[in-house]
Amino acid sequence: MKHHLSSLLFVLCVLCIAKQSECYKILAIVPTPSYSHQIPYRQLWLELHKRGHEVVLATSDPIPNIKSPNFTQIDISQSYGIIKKLDFVQMRFEGKRWTYFIEEEMLPMSKVFAETVFNSTELRKLYAPDSNATFDVFLTEFLYLPSTCAFAHRFNIPIIGLSSLGLVGFNEHALGGLILPSHEYTWEMEDNTGTNLSFFKRLCNFVTMWRTIYYIYHEMVPQHQKLAEEYFGPLPPLLDLLKNVSMLFVNQADVMTPARPKLANMITFTASHIEKIPKALPKDLQAFLDGATNGFIYFSLGSNAKSATLPLEIRRMFCDVFAKLPYRVVWKFEEDFPGKPDNVYIGKWLPQQSILAHPNIKLFIYQGGLQSSEETVHYGVPVLGFAILADQDYQVARMEALGIGKRLEITTLKKDELENAITELITNKKYKERILYIRNVVRDTPYDPVENLAWWTEYVIRTKGSPHLRSSLAFQPWYQRCDMDIVVFLAIVIFLIASTTLHLIAKILVYIPKNIKSTEKQKIS
Repeated sequence: MKHHLSSLLFVLCVLCIAKQSECYKILAIVPTPSYSHQIPYRQLWLELHKRGHEVVLATSDPIPNIKSPNFTQIDISQSYGIIKKLDFVQMRFEGKRWTYFIEEEMLPMSKVFAETVFNSTELRKLYAPDSNATFDVFLTEFLYLPSTCAFAHRFNIPIIGLSSLGLVGFNEHALGGLILPSHEYTWEMEDNTGTNLSFFKRLCNFVTMWRTIYYIYHEMVPQHQKLAEEYFGPLPPLLDLLKNVSMLFVNQADVMTPARPKLANMITFTASHIEKIPKALPKDLQAFLDGATNGFIYFSLGSNAKSATLPLEIRRMFCDVFAKLPYRVVWKFEEDFPGKPDNVYIGKWLPQQSILAHPNIKLFIYQGGLQSSEETVHYGVPVLGFAILADQDYQVARMEALGIGKRLEITTLKKDELENAITELITNKKYKERILYIRNVVRDTPYDPVENLAWWTEYVIRTKGSPHLRSSLAFQPWYQRCDMDIVVFLAIVIFLIASTTLHLIAKILVYIPKNIKSTEKQKIS
């Protein structure tokens, strides 16, 4: 009996040691101060913590009600100030495109985001030269902040890149992926992408995309290199650190994304932020929606764009159309709205998922945000999209292409156009049937997406950075990736052969008539 007891204790000790040895220390930084950039990864942090790993998370939107010694949250929300100064709706009406935003606004913004991270008291203690802190992996957002890669160098750990809106062209190129300027996936080109584009449009996209990538390589990256070295001291080139990314976790559903070649180390996922049980609605809102016997419409431009900044004539147009409809309307509007129609409910903040889950909802009018797109598919609600910024043109175009919504341009919107689109989306059953089909396809997966991400995170640590998954193209010169030097060489060779052949033919054609005339003259004489 004693022998069996001692054997059992030995086994338990071994299991405890094994369990302890599998616990990793994880550093995660998501520097962009935007709720939509933070929430796709919340469940991943919680899952990693649940598995026994120690998580240190720097975020602009800390997860509430977490009290655990193994889960540390560092609040970097002070960088929200620079975002709130921007009027994205006005930029849309002024015709400023995303590439303009990259070159005119993104560089100073990204430096503020990075400095907020580097100046954080808690993070400074971690990366200080005399700090004994250690980590096993670093997860960070891959957008326009290459300076955050300095943390991976400081702790000598592999990087996992995160993206909540698809991979941007600069990172795609840096990691050895394909740059397809006119492909529907390339959201930076906004509404200029698609199949069967004219040569001129494709030429414009090509020039614009490569100009933007050149700007990031030669302007943004050097400035971030300088910024990072002010805090960390001498560093290897940030591009070298970035190219050694072990894996990418990209928030996008494959069925909601145009198919294209993907990097081998890219893992896609979707809808991780959606609540299993939506929160209860406020009592007044609940009564308003329950009383919508003909159904209701939900209208929101998201967290970054604000309905209150829409031009007065556009707001009045929406009100005139809403007043004529037999439906109630819930409108996320950030200010008081005197003169609104009686069938319209105004809220400065609204529980979106709970509203979309209500059985009386008929239509979601939105700005094309990715998380909103995931939510509306999850709850089976057709959409009318008005893109405002960034990837939203791509999102609303994709929803229209899938047959689950329509898109309109808010800067040129007409009253009858709006009314007809709303009526068509609500009364034509094909949109509802189609979105329910897409929902089933999205849900048809062999594994839980969050558990899958957690497994891959552990895999990167176990395989010491998973170098076998990285594309070797990342380290090749641009002209070798697609054999451009060979194409140019062959073009020159073909040109020389063709020109020499034509020259010889021309000489022969000139020589033969002269020779014939000379022969004829000799015969006559």
